[in-house]
Amino acid sequence: MSTRREFLKTGAALVAAGGVATPPVAMAATSAAASRASDSAPTVDFVAALRAAVDAHRITGASFAYWDGSTLHSAVAGLRNSVTGDPVTPDTLMHVGSITKVANATLVMQLVDDGLIALDDPVLKHIPELRTRDMDALGRVTCKMLINHSSGIDGEWLPEYGPDQERIVDTINRCAGLGQLFAPGTETSYNNVATVIAGYLTQKLRGESWYTLVRKRIYEPLGMAHALVDPLDVPRFRTSIGDLTDYTTGKMFQTRRPFLAPSFAPAGATQMTTATDLVDFARALIGGGVGTNGTRILSEASARAMITKTSEYVSMGVESHGYGLGWSIQPGGLVSHGGGGPGVRSMLVAHPATGRVAALLTNCDRGDALMDAFLNPVTRGWTGLKPPAPLQRSSKRIDSARYVGTYENNADRYVIAAAAGGLTLRTYDKIGTYDNSDMEKPALKLASMGDGLFERPSSFAGVQPGLLRFVKPGPDGKARFLADGGRLLARVG
Repeated sequence: MSTRREFLKTGAALVAAGGVATPPVAMAATSAAASRASDSAPTVDFVAALRAAVDAHRITGASFAYWDGSTLHSAVAGLRNSVTGDPVTPDTLMHVGSITKVANATLVMQLVDDGLIALDDPVLKHIPELRTRDMDALGRVTCKMLINHSSGIDGEWLPEYGPDQERIVDTINRCAGLGQLFAPGTETSYNNVATVIAGYLTQKLRGESWYTLVRKRIYEPLGMAHALVDPLDVPRFRTSIGDLTDYTTGKMFQTRRPFLAPSFAPAGATQMTTATDLVDFARALIGGGVGTNGTRILSEASARAMITKTSEYVSMGVESHGYGLGWSIQPGGLVSHGGGGPGVRSMLVAHPATGRVAALLTNCDRGDALMDAFLNPVTRGWTGLKPPAPLQRSSKRIDSARYVGTYENNADRYVIAAAAGGLTLRTYDKIGTYDNSDMEKPALKLASMGDGLFERPSSFAGVQPGLLRFVKPGPDGKARFLADGGRLLARVG
């Protein structure tokens, strides 16, 4: 997986029902706040547990908040800035990355509430100036497809052209060069450009900038005083900056560009919040659209629609994951979204049936280890489901000719090669978005799990292996697509 793809992952595999990892950190019952938690929630010293997990996995910094149904818990650990040595504090704003897609979908659903659009409206009805290379397909893309990843537009990411050419409308103009991965509505593949189109739709129909809409229609009504989407607001707050891994030395270094291009702001390039403000936002959405302060930002019908599955990812193993509108839908009624940016890993997970919400934000590209070690133990008991049995490696000999080849979207290239009776994967970032994007990454040996499913080792210690699946074979028996983390890459050779 390319560095950018890891940063922008949706989290469909991170907080599956109940989690999958055995927590290496013992969580002791010493917190006074935790002692007032609901009977069904464990009594936990989250501060000590988070510090121990951060130290054990060499995470730069982390901020955590958890509403257990009756009590709000919070904890911070580590550094907000590894160069200055300044610590993370409860009021430190940290990048949330693609969790922004939930806020962006909220703005779209507010358009629905106000009668400005219908979800089944063709996008071209409202943005007739939009162009792609396949206008026939674009004519069949609906507003709903923009926020449930089923548009098929080949838009993972786009090159950057400098601060003076990175407005949201610039992404819209650059869509003219994009093709189509699949026919609209026939598959599901995580799509950043489609999300930006949805954000542009909100600002066009409202007549105000997307940044202003987030502030006026989400932050201010909900009382989110520690949140920003406009990078110009950074001096007003205490903020973090991310650390990346040097693939040649294994050492960490601080990113030189803490924000991605603002032209991708609706997809997650710029938003920063505290963990507690993020939990308050999620509580409003799973609470029928009403914030903890009693202010309604969304109709009950729209809030319910957002957490209802509307599309399905390619199955990886025994669990089924899909997408609602903005939210990723997990087994057991969990909804979640993960995200990142340069040296960022973040996760927001909620359980509407019990009202529980947890957010974990980190400023380190090794942060997924913290999701497994710290967050999963918190969420494990929410659904009552038992973790699925671990997948077993297949002993059957594979026909490598079915899989060997090159698979791409507009920004990523995956090269599958035969090696010693098995397969290897090497990934390339075609755009070079991050400080370490151009660093050579090693070829990874894939382990067959049967039926076109393969396990890929993680690049970082303490992080669960990933899964890939080869799907949609052609007449020659060769897979036409490679599915990875909610995304499809098409065979090109």
